[in-house]
Amino acid sequence: MKNYLHYPLAILAVAILATACSKDESEDTIPQYDVPATYNFEGANYLTSTQRVKMALELNAYLGSANTTDITAAKANDYFNNTNAPFADATLNTSGINLAAKTANGDTFKGYFTQRAANSLVRATPAAPGVAGFYGNRLVDGKGIEFNQAVAKGMMGALFFKEAVNILNNVANADNNTVTNGTTAMQRQWDEAFGYLSVPNDYDTAKVYANTDPIRPLLWGGYLAERGKGIQAGGVIFNAFLKGRAAIGAKDYVVVKEQAAIIQDKWEQLIAAAALAYTTIPTQSVNVGNLATQFHALSEGFGFISCFEYRSARTKLSNADFQTLKTIIGTDFYILINEPGFAKLVQAQNILKATYGLQ
Repeated sequence: MKNYLHYPLAILAVAILATACSKDESEDTIPQYDVPATYNFEGANYLTSTQRVKMALELNAYLGSANTTDITAAKANDYFNNTNAPFADATLNTSGINLAAKTANGDTFKGYFTQRAANSLVRATPAAPGVAGFYGNRLVDGKGIEFNQAVAKGMMGALFFKEAVNILNNVANADNNTVTNGTTAMQRQWDEAFGYLSVPNDYDTAKVYANTDPIRPLLWGGYLAERGKGIQAGGVIFNAFLKGRAAIGAKDYVVVKEQAAIIQDKWEQLIAAAALAYTTIPTQSVNVGNLATQFHALSEGFGFISCFEYRSARTKLSNADFQTLKTIIGTDFYILINEPGFAKLVQAQNILKATYGLQ
C-alpha cells in the first residue's frame, strides 16, 4: 500500500524551496542606475589622497630648488615625514598624515634625498663621467641621474599607483552596507583610489588645463594628457572610476570588479607609455649629443620603470622583462647614450612596445 502522505510533504518542500529562491533572486536584483559625467557622488571624500599629492608636489619643488640653492636631506625628510611644519600650505602641516607612511621602499627615497642634497653643493662644477654637476640647467650625479626626477616619478609609483592598485584589488571585499557619515567603507575606499589619480571631479580629456588653474590635473592626472593621449588613458580611467563608483551604489559588484581591472590595466599601460617615451627621447637624432636632454629623459624613465614594481597580479609584464628593464635603466647613463645603436635602450623600447601594444 502506497503512503500518499509523503506527496503533500514533498510538494510543500518544493514550494518552500521555490519561495526561498525567489527571495534570493529578488534581493540580488540590481536596480537600474545612471553613471554620471562627473565625480560628484554624494558624500565622496578623497581629502587625504589630495593632501598627499600636494605634499609630494612641495617635496618635488624643494628638491628641484637644488638647481639654484643648497638643500639638505634633513629638510627633504621633513617634507617626507611631515615634521617641523615644512609645507607652505599650512593645512598640510596639521593634516595628521604624511608621505612616508604610504610610500614603499622609503629608505630608497631617503637615499635619493641625500644624493640630491650632496649634488646641490657642486652646482658650479661641470658634469662629467663620474663627476656630479651641471649640464645646461640639469643637475646630475656622476652617472647622469637627476635625483629629483627619480623621487618625483618613483614616488608616483611607490605611493600613488601602489595605493590605488592595492585598494582596487580589495575594494570588492569592503563593507557596503554600513553607512558612516553618508558613505560605506567600499565607497570611501573607491574615493581614496580616485583621489590618487589627481584629476578634477569634472575632468575633461579635451580641455587644455593651464598651469595656473588651481584645479588642474596633477602628477598622474597630468600624465594622462602628457603621455597617455595615444592610448586614451584619461577617458578610460576616469570613466571607469565613474562607472565603478555608481555600481557600488547599486551593489553591482560584477561591474565594480570589471571597472577596477580596467583602471589597473590602463594605468599600468600609462606607465609603459611614459617609460617608452623617456627611453626613446635620448635615441632620437635631434637629441643625440644634448646630454642635458638625454639625461633628463633617462632620469624620468628611471622613475617610471620603478613604478612597475607595484603593478597588479593582472600585469602583462613578466618578472623577467621587468628585471631586464630595471637593469637597463640602472646602467650608467653615459654608457647608455654612447652605446652603438643604443642597443640597451632599444631593447627596453621593444619590451614596452611588445608587452603593452604601444608604438
